[in-house]
Amino acid sequence: MSEKDEIKLFDDIREGILEAQREMLMRKAKLGELVVVADENGVPYSISADEALRLLDKSSFDK
Repeated sequence: MSEKDEIKLFDDIREGILEAQREMLMRKAKLGELVVVADENGVPYSISADEALRLLDKSSFDK
């Protein structure tokens, strides 16, 4: 596998993971559920799925 093929593969995997996360957060948001996330120090805390979805969307636009 060439380096170019590997880069494409990893990009496809990354996109698939982001899509799966977004779908999970959308389901949880519809049910009004919380999700557990970690801060920059690795300390876990709970936020609403709505807020997590906003953070995911914001981080996607920042890249």
